[in-house]
Amino acid sequence: MVVPATDVLGTTFTWGGRTFVRGVVPRGDNRGRVFTIAQPLAGRYRVQHFFASGGMGMLLEGLDERTGGSVLIKANLNYDVVPYARVRDQEGFTNQLRLPRKTLEMERRILVLLRNAGCNAVPHPNDFVFDTNPSLAGPYTTDDQGSWTFDDAEMLDAEPYLIMEMVHGQSLEDVLREAPEHKLSEIRSLRIMCQVTDVLRTLHEPKPMRPGMTWQLIYQDLKPSNLLVSGLDRVTVLDLGGCQLLNIETGQKLLPGAATAGYCPPECEQPYSLLTPAADVYTVGSNLFQLLTGKSPLEYLGPSRGPAQPRAVHLDTRVLEGQCRPALIQLIQRCLDPEPAKRFPNAQALHRTLSDLLLAS
Repeated sequence: MVVPATDVLGTTFTWGGRTFVRGVVPRGDNRGRVFTIAQPLAGRYRVQHFFASGGMGMLLEGLDERTGGSVLIKANLNYDVVPYARVRDQEGFTNQLRLPRKTLEMERRILVLLRNAGCNAVPHPNDFVFDTNPSLAGPYTTDDQGSWTFDDAEMLDAEPYLIMEMVHGQSLEDVLREAPEHKLSEIRSLRIMCQVTDVLRTLHEPKPMRPGMTWQLIYQDLKPSNLLVSGLDRVTVLDLGGCQLLNIETGQKLLPGAATAGYCPPECEQPYSLLTPAADVYTVGSNLFQLLTGKSPLEYLGPSRGPAQPRAVHLDTRVLEGQCRPALIQLIQRCLDPEPAKRFPNAQALHRTLSDLLLAS
């Protein structure tokens, strides 16, 4: 039975004797995609509103019924399971669920590491829970025009959700959309990006986990939609699930992460390359370019490839002339150098130079 929901999410329905919400992502990278979520989630979190969507997931606003506080709920959204359902490949279907679920769990660990290191510009991870995801069950249409259902109850009941503190503000993407000529002043751009590079320098610090295992994190997917701006331009960095995670002692890539075409450096085009902190330096440059000119790097993409396919573009820094001081233009040009070795070596060096420019403003 489907009945109108009491909020903006969509409709409620019952499945297995429980209530679920079925909704459609209204905006963001995954606009139009259908999702389902238990109501309340894990018997504790009542989903209230859509918040944001990007990459492989979405954020929902919720209420912690135990404490009465507001929370953000992050859920996986994109599972590439249909090709396996078409041929009734249950093992292949199950394997497609593992990496996104592992990535969400790793995002929780990354947030814990950053908060423990004194970084308050990322959401606080409150909880990590599991619940049922009936949308995975199907039924699916097979290649022979039959019907197939994914009936692994253990996997259906093991959908993970990351519960974070509520953060308030507008995405930087929305701030730019509403700004005159879709750009910001030099001082405001510097104020925002100084906070971002402060997060990145903490992220880049090697993190010993155990003998033989030292993590190196590269954010790699820096873009306006992943930055939340609140009062006095306080910045919160969202979506740490797009990080590339390396074990720098072995050179092994533990998580590939995600990058967005236009904003990413040329080395992101090579799927097996091991990124360095210089990759994040590049993305700071591409974001500063947009903040100061009002021109999104997405405008420079050709029609044949979308933002989900990592590809660098040539950003003509001549359009920065008259938009900011020559010293800042030179900084952006250095960030955007195609050769990683010619950029700032890491976010710490970049943060120091940005801070000096801000103090001199």
